[in-house]
Amino acid sequence: MGENIVDQNTNRTVFTFLSEFHSTWNGQTVVEVCFLSAIFVVGMIGNVMILVAILRNTKLRTVTNILVCNLSMADILFALGIPCIATTRITRHWVLGEIVCKLITYVQFVSGISSILTMVMISVDRFISVCLLNKYKMTRRDLTLSLVATWVISAAFPIPVAISQTVKTVNSDDQAYKYCGVEWSINFRSDIYLTFMVTFFFFIPLIVIIILYSRIWLIVKCSNSRAMHGNGRSEQANKKQIRLVKMFASIVALFVVMWLPFFILSFLGVFYNQITSTHFTVTLILALANTCQNPLIYGYFNRRLRSEFKTMLCTKLFGRSQSSSSYNVQGTELGSAVRNSSNPNSSGQNSSTVA
Repeated sequence: MGENIVDQNTNRTVFTFLSEFHSTWNGQTVVEVCFLSAIFVVGMIGNVMILVAILRNTKLRTVTNILVCNLSMADILFALGIPCIATTRITRHWVLGEIVCKLITYVQFVSGISSILTMVMISVDRFISVCLLNKYKMTRRDLTLSLVATWVISAAFPIPVAISQTVKTVNSDDQAYKYCGVEWSINFRSDIYLTFMVTFFFFIPLIVIIILYSRIWLIVKCSNSRAMHGNGRSEQANKKQIRLVKMFASIVALFVVMWLPFFILSFLGVFYNQITSTHFTVTLILALANTCQNPLIYGYFNRRLRSEFKTMLCTKLFGRSQSSSSYNVQGTELGSAVRNSSNPNSSGQNSSTVA
């Protein structure tokens, strides 16, 4: 995917990103398109199912689950660009026009930033529920403002990317080829901009998430240790909360594993201008595969949501099901379990439910 070729007009070597002019369909291309198709289908279906499952069941509309919905929307947005990538791999050059060229990379940046910021919000929500107990409760207004701020920030900072993306023409072997590439303005410091983006929208949020989940893990483990000498129900509840922490930690860990190679490659491209076709292919597909992991992991760890998935698949129309009325609100299980272990007489009322 992509190749380094010399433009005969400027005598400069350029990287063609998604386009690859001097090659034809081969086994690698077939594998790429198959992977892209599978990622698109699984990512779209899985994330849409999460949205429908949570929004159709009022008992599942907790703060945490609404944030998970936001994460799914970001994944859906990211997955929408996959058909464009697959099309370019088939045609071998850019045929989708200037507007799509500008939108595809911009939308990918917006989706990535929104995802990492939403993960920070989820970790903050879990930290409030577990560590601050009843000192603070996230209200509907707080949640709405946080979500709006997330999307405004996500949409604003990648604007230079949309401006710089353009359909470029390169002349090679006496033929003109078109590809969708980046053309920074002469006075724009792309190295500083990309360093800022990766630092503030990847590494710093990642550090915050690690610190918060580490604190949550210690609190839950200590609470579980106390529960072993007291209320058996609290001990069992804490085991469920440990499972929740593992679930969100797994989502963050896979996000890092799938996105970090892409960021590293971006740095290499900016500072060393050396990107190989194979490396670009692997890192891009790996980043795209991140759209599938959220519904798979969340569906695996969350038994209530998994049960809702089964109900949806068995119900032709989105009507009320018997299983829906039996759910308990999950959004504050993590906090209520800790409160119960500290005070067996606590009622464990939900502190983060969004009606």
